[in-house]
Amino acid sequence: MPGNLNPKAVIHERASDSNIDGIGFCDSAPLEDVRAGIAEAIRRGYIPTDIAPTQATVARFTTPTRHLRGARSVVSAYQTYNTTESGEPHREDPLVGTIARYTTSNYYEDLRTRLRGLAADVEKEFGCRTKAFSCYVTLAEKPLARKAGLGFYGKHGIIVTPSHGSLVVLGEILTDLDIEPDKPLDMDCGACTRCMEACPTGALRAPYVIDRNLCIQAHCGRRTVVPLALRGLWGNRLYGCTDCQDVCPYNKRAAATTRTVAHGHVGASVSLSEVLLIGDAEFSRRFGGNQIGMRERNVIRRNAIIAAGNSRSLFFDEALSACARDDDPIVRQHALWAVWRIKGEAARHTLSDALSREAEPAIADEIKSLLDGIVGEG
Repeated sequence: MPGNLNPKAVIHERASDSNIDGIGFCDSAPLEDVRAGIAEAIRRGYIPTDIAPTQATVARFTTPTRHLRGARSVVSAYQTYNTTESGEPHREDPLVGTIARYTTSNYYEDLRTRLRGLAADVEKEFGCRTKAFSCYVTLAEKPLARKAGLGFYGKHGIIVTPSHGSLVVLGEILTDLDIEPDKPLDMDCGACTRCMEACPTGALRAPYVIDRNLCIQAHCGRRTVVPLALRGLWGNRLYGCTDCQDVCPYNKRAAATTRTVAHGHVGASVSLSEVLLIGDAEFSRRFGGNQIGMRERNVIRRNAIIAAGNSRSLFFDEALSACARDDDPIVRQHALWAVWRIKGEAARHTLSDALSREAEPAIADEIKSLLDGIVGEG
């Protein structure tokens, strides 16, 4: 080892120089408990079939050595998004869609860039191999962060760090260096259940158990028909739901930072009228480089449509009427609901006309239920 340097000490020092907020170490052994937990969630129906991973995907997700052959250690890291630039969403303005703080800028890409720089330094210093990540669908980041002593699981299923609460994004460096692991934290939420009580849809079925069928956050980026019972609880969210984090005592006292992240910056809210009829080019310009821009455009339009419906404002009448004639059934179905949500009985002609032209049985059935007054207003 060059100069008999201690890699753990060097990585800590370089991570601090790189403005990475937290760093910890663990081994690269397969996460068998995580694999079993995913299987149980699928069995109980808490992970919908359309996103349930295959056994091969789970194996890759829970086995660091699948990503770097010969990896012996995992450097787990986090960066807070509790910044002055992330701002507070305009929840009180029904004409805008709110954006969750974790994606007001692309904090994942910012951390990934810092980790890649750190990994390059480590390779140069120690002649080792590394691979850097910050993407929650590639590796089991939360279990690795817990194992490396960065934080503990909150009852909302999110890692809580002592200094920055759960307002963090996670990342890793895999390396073939043999580094002494850190110990998991001996901390938990105690008797606190505020996150569970705050969940607007009851998606937190039990401590650490999330029903993704009910979770607004889980629906935000997926091409799903959002259940009718959830639409009225959606509020004016354009992307993301963090109600469970907003009430967490650890987040109330979390350390903030003045760091700015320019990459993928979209801000805390956006005009819903800007999104309802947005085209491909404008969507890429407005949201490119951000997680929102990595989603399907019509999924984000669907989110805006639900938010517009919940505004109860006739301001959106013309745009929603256009959406209700859209070729995409996901857009069309939610737009017809939004028209009904805003206009009530006055929407009967629009719904009846749509029903006479609708070729999709599921959408036709929903229109009938709206016309029959079966669905409550949430």
